Amino acid sequence: MGTAAVQRRRRAALVSTCLVLALATISTAQACTSYIVAAHASTDGSVLIGRNDDGEGAVAPNWLVHHPARDGPAPFTANLNSLTLLLPGPGLAYFSLPSGPLADPSSGRNTTGEAAGWNSAGVAVSATESIYNSAAALAADPFNEVDGIIEDAIPSLLLPQATSARHAVQLLGDLVTQRGAGEAFGVLAGDAEEAWYLETGSGHHWLAQRVPRRQYFVSANQGRLQEADLGDTSSTLSSPGLLRFAEEAGLWDPHSGRPFNFFSTFMRDGPQDTDYSHPRLCLLHRLWGSLPTASACANIRKLPTFAQPWPRTLGVRDVKAAMRNHWDGSSHDPYLHQHPDEPWRPIALLRTSMAHVTQLRPLSANLPDALSIITHVSLATPKLAPFIPLYKGLPPHALPPELTAAKERRPDGVSLFWRARRLQALVFRDWKRLAGPAATAIVAFERRLEERDLPKFERSTYARAVDKGGEAGGERALAALTAHVCQQAGKLLDRLAADAADALGLPGVPSDQDMLEMLEEAAEAYSFEPAESSSSGRGVRYAAAGIGLAGGGGGGSSIAAS
Repeated sequence: MGTAAVQRRRRAALVSTCLVLALATISTAQACTSYIVAAHASTDGSVLIGRNDDGEGAVAPNWLVHHPARDGPAPFTANLNSLTLLLPGPGLAYFSLPSGPLADPSSGRNTTGEAAGWNSAGVAVSATESIYNSAAALAADPFNEVDGIIEDAIPSLLLPQATSARHAVQLLGDLVTQRGAGEAFGVLAGDAEEAWYLETGSGHHWLAQRVPRRQYFVSANQGRLQEADLGDTSSTLSSPGLLRFAEEAGLWDPHSGRPFNFFSTFMRDGPQDTDYSHPRLCLLHRLWGSLPTASACANIRKLPTFAQPWPRTLGVRDVKAAMRNHWDGSSHDPYLHQHPDEPWRPIALLRTSMAHVTQLRPLSANLPDALSIITHVSLATPKLAPFIPLYKGLPPHALPPELTAAKERRPDGVSLFWRARRLQALVFRDWKRLAGPAATAIVAFERRLEERDLPKFERSTYARAVDKGGEAGGERALAALTAHVCQQAGKLLDRLAADAADALGLPGVPSDQDMLEMLEEAAEAYSFEPAESSSSGRGVRYAAAGIGLAGGGGGGSSIAAS
């Protein structure tokens, strides 16, 4: 793009810049926390990608959906903007966890809002991590809000097509280049060998990087990609003309002596990020052991994009523990101290509608394809809801109602989402007394699965089922396992809710209407929505505040008293 073209685009954008930024704020209100662990940084050689899907309020669920393979092309029409395009054929089968509208044949619109998913080619996608581009970047290259690429559509576009993690981010990058992004975002993609992360820098520019094999990546609602060798296409992909655009738009000076840095060139970095994003980022690096001292967080902007865990590698359990962290037991724990105005935004929120850790197991494990991916899914905030293991080979005709029945604002006694929300509505009435026992019971349930039930299933139950009944026998075994786990999880949640109601002196669990009111009251009080500007002006003093974590390498989530 030439200088004149950039200037024309700037002039055209000046009229609408304020509107663009206001709408970007609305679009990115679903602020999340993202995690990637590369193969040699994980305990068993798996690639792990995970995300807390933080929605708006506490009454809109996620659920499980399967899309069958198709032979030919298919039209795609989004629900939240006017994006339409033709998906090429053939299309891969995939599972997803939508929170948005399902396909509506009468309107011709597709299922969208598919927050995460995995396909028959062994590729997993999670979208999106809400981030913020700078006003200068958007003035030079505005969003295409009318029919650009937004969170609502991304997994639905990538999962039917992507045959590798790299392919997924290349597909997405091409769409952003051609169609424009309707908002700023980060997207995770993984397969059995690699994990990639893509960030948009402006309306049509983007960067994607492969997570180094011995390292991990975390993001907390601010751009994280920094210096990159655009010539190394084995680990970096980018929009065409990225450096030229940055120079001509006045966003980067190649003669300054400083290397190109995607973050400083394209991302917002202001006081509003200091309390909302930086503490979580510091916390995660301390939890996973890459920062030797709390004082290392004093210059959070210089933290590396990727880091090596220490003193040990990371497993699914470590990611789950991070997802559940709320500054546990410290003076910044908003739930323990009933302090909804706590400036440091916790990771675990009541408005989390789903959390997942997708475990893409290594080819060297020689596992049956049906067992090669496990997506560990928590429906509702994972602090008080169990993760359910979903294998790649789960037969689509046997999805348990506990995973599929939830509807927005319509509580039921079947879905794990609403059964968890009942417990959470009660616990938020007296967190100090009720949260600990409930969370301990949920983690114990998961440990039994991880340490006893799943290994036994894979070693003997599944193998015997395949020996006797072939692929169909294996599918029946997977269906039975998933149904049993969901039933046991539901019983656990019901028991914990009854115990909480009894501890509160209630005659029983609240009615559906009372539960909705309790949830909405708590979710509004503890919303922790991203702010456009900071009123505190305090900054974050990490070393002085004592963000020193007990147990390195993900071993714990406690924080030194601050």
